[in-house]
Amino acid sequence: MAEEMLKMAIKVTENLERSIRPLIGWEKSNEIVKIGADGTPTKRIDLIAENIAISSLEKFCSAILISEEIGFKVIGRGTPKYIVILDPIDGTYNALNDIPIYSVSLAMGKISNDKMEKIKKLTSIDNTGGELEEYQKNLNKILKEFVKENFTINDLSIGVVKNISTGDTYYAEKDKGAYVLKNGKENEKRKIGISNIKNLKDSSMGVFAYGLSSETLNFIKDRKIRRIRIFGSIALEMCYVARGSLDAYINVNETTRLCDMAAGYIILKEAGGEITTKNGMPMNLRLDIAEKSSFICSNKDLHKKLVGTFGNKWRLKPTKIGIISRHDNEESLNVAYNTVKYLENKGIDYKLDKGIHNALKDRLNATLMDEVQDISHIISIGGDGTVLRASKLIEGNEIPIICVDMGTVGFLTEFGKEDVYNAIDSVLNGNYTIEKRTKLSGFINYGLKGVNKADNSNDSNKQKFISDALNEVVITTNNPAKIMDFEVYINGILAENVRADGIIVSTPNGSTAYSLSAGGPIIEPTVDAFIIVPICPFKLSSRPLVVDGNSEIKLKVMKKSAMVVVDGSKEEGLLSKGDEITFRKSNSYTYFVKGSNFYNKVKKLSLME
Repeated sequence: MAEEMLKMAIKVTENLERSIRPLIGWEKSNEIVKIGADGTPTKRIDLIAENIAISSLEKFCSAILISEEIGFKVIGRGTPKYIVILDPIDGTYNALNDIPIYSVSLAMGKISNDKMEKIKKLTSIDNTGGELEEYQKNLNKILKEFVKENFTINDLSIGVVKNISTGDTYYAEKDKGAYVLKNGKENEKRKIGISNIKNLKDSSMGVFAYGLSSETLNFIKDRKIRRIRIFGSIALEMCYVARGSLDAYINVNETTRLCDMAAGYIILKEAGGEITTKNGMPMNLRLDIAEKSSFICSNKDLHKKLVGTFGNKWRLKPTKIGIISRHDNEESLNVAYNTVKYLENKGIDYKLDKGIHNALKDRLNATLMDEVQDISHIISIGGDGTVLRASKLIEGNEIPIICVDMGTVGFLTEFGKEDVYNAIDSVLNGNYTIEKRTKLSGFINYGLKGVNKADNSNDSNKQKFISDALNEVVITTNNPAKIMDFEVYINGILAENVRADGIIVSTPNGSTAYSLSAGGPIIEPTVDAFIIVPICPFKLSSRPLVVDGNSEIKLKVMKKSAMVVVDGSKEEGLLSKGDEITFRKSNSYTYFVKGSNFYNKVKKLSLME
């Protein structure tokens, strides 16, 4: 039956291809003839293509058709045996303008015997004395509701997408893989599969063109990926991901329609791809013309990164929670202990950071968190220092932190100790918001002497990368009361000569930390910017500087030596005269479960009185 259905779907797309080709360039093809069932204008070429598809389908079978223009219709004779989702021309604009990227998209599913019996009962309505037109209208309405409530995109088992301009046919049958017929020829058949690119910066990605969100535009602007492509045919672009020509394809707005994606969805899944909503939730669209969704499709490695960037994959129930805490404070240890007991009562697995594991090993039989690959969330119990440790521990993984305040300042912490259980419950219920914080990455270029004071090597022009900073990187003298000279470059342009005890390069997140104490401004943590703050400058004119978050910041040491400290805790290197340190936005972020309002924290800590 499945083989018969596949042959039927391929035959219909071939008939459509032959019929559509002569319409390309016809001046009347572009005329708007009505508003389609999906609410968008129907061009003459769309309507002709849909009628041809209906005629072709009716020669082979009886079916329930859901199509972009006609909406919902029962076609053929007798009780429907199949459900067909059709987009007669995906990429109408391209077709009308002879841009060779447009396709026929068709997905099919067999209606099970039990559902066919229910449909028979629904269609056996007594029409005695009634008008035929009214009877058919009511029948259509009844069947439409039945399909909407009882079928989803996952009930479809065949997907066929035909590139009309090239003749290539992509197809898949559930559990049997995905294939392409070059030029539609069976003797040029080959199996297709997704790419194995793991890093965003190496990837090529397709983007849905309409309604690009500011988040998507910033993602493109930040150069997180190697290439962006916009082709204008959703079904084909999904097939390009399925065959590995594109590494990913996304639409993070809730605008992708069922008819646009049904066939491509099956092909992509059978090619080994991941496709979910932007929040990482399974695609489960009901078979209704009005259904719309966001989507992200790619391989598993890229999918995780893209969902972490554009959505909230953490709405899914946590799999395992890591706990990091101050272990030199009895109150913090008690909160950590009670948190563990609460997680145990909720049936949530957990692991403990080394320090707290050792401190509580006599009270708990817990597992050590020696890696974070299987951790979905981290609870940080302590002050800002504990949060910074948690951020370092995560090392760029997309793991959100639940920050519980046990410190004396606690600007990074979001929840009081009395709120810890409510915070956990919110996470377990998926009723929470993630806030993404920018980090700072940097590397040292050693100057003419080529001496790395940190490891005593003598490799000229040697480069050393430093750890990513959530708050700030400080370049300061290692000799107290010795003033230093710097040249500050922004995107290669000399911005200022600074004489000071040191310089702070801060993220927005760190604007309320050392940067603030040194005279820097308070910046909302989601602002795309960095702050350069001289420490005790010699000149009164040396003021803090706020630069765009996509800037490259370079500091050159002109005199004496300096040390580089990341987030106030770790010396990352020593600089000598002529050495340079360059900063850019990190490729990774730190994610926080949002709790307190930023300005409430500012007021609470008396920073704005």
